[in-house]
Amino acid sequence: MGKAALITGAGSGVGQAMTKLFAAEGARVAAVSRRESSLEQWQGVENVLPLQADITDGEAVDRVVDEAEQRLDGLDIVCNVAGINDLGYPLHETTDERWDNVVDLDLKAPFQICRRAVPGMLERGSGVFLNVASYAALRGNHGPSYTAAKAGLLGLTMSMAVAYGGRGVRSNAINPGEETNTSIAGNSGGEYHPEGHERFLGIVGKLPVKWDCEPEEIAPSALFLCSDEARHVNGAVLAVDGGMCAC
Repeated sequence: MGKAALITGAGSGVGQAMTKLFAAEGARVAAVSRRESSLEQWQGVENVLPLQADITDGEAVDRVVDEAEQRLDGLDIVCNVAGINDLGYPLHETTDERWDNVVDLDLKAPFQICRRAVPGMLERGSGVFLNVASYAALRGNHGPSYTAAKAGLLGLTMSMAVAYGGRGVRSNAINPGEETNTSIAGNSGGEYHPEGHERFLGIVGKLPVKWDCEPEEIAPSALFLCSDEARHVNGAVLAVDGGMCAC
């Protein structure tokens, strides 16, 4: 692949799987995670530069993008993977704190990372952004903060695709299925809201497709969208969910 990539959420789940695959394919990867402990797996791994940052902090975003650009000689690819959900809390039980926690990580952080990284791509005349969104952006089966954040992330992706596509910088998104072996509840700060979780399972449990998957089943699609083979793919939202979005 021979490109330089920044991947957030690289400590586990889809971000971890993407980091492993991108590095194996020859990309130099800045693997970003909030927890130092989750970065230990990347110490000494060929093609991987582990970077710790709380990307909900704007100064940390500037620092980590600057360091990745300097140490990798620019960035060709930025993948916004890190995220949490709202644990199914309905509107009337959604506090300002819960809303802010979800929106800050799932939407504001990608916005700030893209804003910081795009000038270098425009200067070089090439680059790719890939945002990991969600089926929830298209349906109302999650709580309002997660649904709004992921819908906003799709909007951000489309706006960037139009603004920069003519200048060599592409922007796409993936809507993944439910990833198994990922502790989304723990990472999101608690347990699922009983009624919200029951409602969600009552909806997706009736789908006639296999919508859950391993993170390693999502990473190859991300690799393709970030590769030169996808040079004419811009502004696309790819469902990698076993048919969930078709239902």
